[in-house]
Amino acid sequence: MANQVTKALELHFEEVIEGYDAACVLSMEAETSYPDPQAMQRAGDTLHKQQTYHADVVGGLDVSGAARTDVVQRFVPTVFRSPDNVIYEFDAKELRDKSHMTKMGQAAALRLAAEVDKTIYGIVAKNAGIVHKKVGAVTWDDFTMAEALMVSRGITNQTRKAFLNPFDYQVIGKDLGNKAFMSDWSKTAYERARVPDIGSFTTFRTDNVSNLAAIGTVTGTTVTANTAHTVTSMTGDVPTDNRYGTLGVSGANIANIKNGDAFTIPGVNAVHMIDKSDTGQLQTFRVISGGGTATLTVTPKIVATGSYQNVTAQAAAGAALTFLNTVTKPVNVFWAQGAVALDYGRLAFPSDGQTVMNATTKQGVPIVMVAQGNAQTGKLFVRHTMVYAPTVLDPEKCGIVLPGQT
Repeated sequence: MANQVTKALELHFEEVIEGYDAACVLSMEAETSYPDPQAMQRAGDTLHKQQTYHADVVGGLDVSGAARTDVVQRFVPTVFRSPDNVIYEFDAKELRDKSHMTKMGQAAALRLAAEVDKTIYGIVAKNAGIVHKKVGAVTWDDFTMAEALMVSRGITNQTRKAFLNPFDYQVIGKDLGNKAFMSDWSKTAYERARVPDIGSFTTFRTDNVSNLAAIGTVTGTTVTANTAHTVTSMTGDVPTDNRYGTLGVSGANIANIKNGDAFTIPGVNAVHMIDKSDTGQLQTFRVISGGGTATLTVTPKIVATGSYQNVTAQAAAGAALTFLNTVTKPVNVFWAQGAVALDYGRLAFPSDGQTVMNATTKQGVPIVMVAQGNAQTGKLFVRHTMVYAPTVLDPEKCGIVLPGQT
């Protein structure tokens, strides 16, 4: 009988894995890795990933007296979330109907897969450093503008990916379908709301909706001091997280600033990240933490000089912030390959007195199922578990298209 129960659980688990394979979109497009479980345990489920190096150019034949490029080893912390679980149980009567197991297992797979994609969408929506604000409805051209914003910053040699929420995907399909010509793509967009890749973006439709809430009354919010940051390798004994910097603000309405808000600062333009030329476009910033206070943690960090320069000038004291998210709307996210990471972990459940099964989906997602029967209650307890760490490694290579604004 024990063997029969184990075989039934194995078949159930196979059905769960098949259901999971059909449910991922964003998680298939992030950079995935599988840190060593023992190393992760010893590191407290935190690892540090290295970022790319930047360099300075000096002129002249004799460079003996020229300034050397500071070699800065930059790392980004990746912290594993608390495990996500789906748990349920069947009693001895319900177990007579095997469809209970099958359908519940499929529901568990879909729910876990949806949680991964929702989490990735949410962290990119919150941390993306490039913001394209659109007054009015989204159009095809908004994503070619997003492409231009990336290219002008020197983001050219990586695959670029765009993920449209279902509502803006429908509008894009209508925009393409309404074109005066009736090519195969415009006909498909008209009939089925299906759109091709936009510009150099590999384009995906998702079922994710991540709203960026409208900013409250923030009139008169200004920079309190000339703010400059440097890029460093270490802060004490811990690698510096150079993705974020602080910005002091003042004004009667700073209590209304919230985490996730997007803004620009006059005179602070974005630069090409390699040759450091002025893009002519204001740098966009996001509030990561400290919303409602006089000290905001923002991304990207404001770096006005050196090999990691990302803006034309520091934020001048008294400069007024212009907030971009004026209407609550769902965002569309995009990123360059390598800017978003998804690390998967493995757990070691004890097998004494219970059935433990481990598998890896086609997308490479490790998932564990634990089943334990209780003879006294006549019930079978089932648990599906996964552990992962989504990380925006480089916010300056991620963006959002934010339509419907004023």
